[in-house]
Amino acid sequence: MKNKYRSFKKARKFVHSLKLKSNKKWRVYCRSGKRPVDIPTNPNRIYKKEWTTWGDWFGTGTVALYYIKYRQFKEARKFVCSLKLKNQSDWREYTKSGKKPADIQSDPNVVYKNKGWKGWKDFLGTG
Repeated sequence: MKNKYRSFKKARKFVHSLKLKSNKKWRVYCRSGKRPVDIPTNPNRIYKKEWTTWGDWFGTGTVALYYIKYRQFKEARKFVCSLKLKNQSDWREYTKSGKKPADIQSDPNVVYKNKGWKGWKDFLGTG
């Protein structure tokens, strides 16, 4: 017998009300016996057409890092140089300010390794 689930929008609205923040908490909730039977434990499979991300499902807006498309190194470097930051500590402060564009990674030395990365002074434009 096939389950009849709520519409994606109604199910997602209900899940938003739970204020869950992660897949781990979702799995705990699903095992708790509190989950309504008309909301699937595997919404990403049931709502394939409407599904985008777990962050959308939970209402957090969080996107897995492997889905983010980062700026090319040259464009990221140009933007960062325009900030006139003096050193790596200034960069760390800037990344925590909430002003950093999402398509520039907080750890550029990791993302841009073998893609133009020559060091912090080059990236910041101080060297």
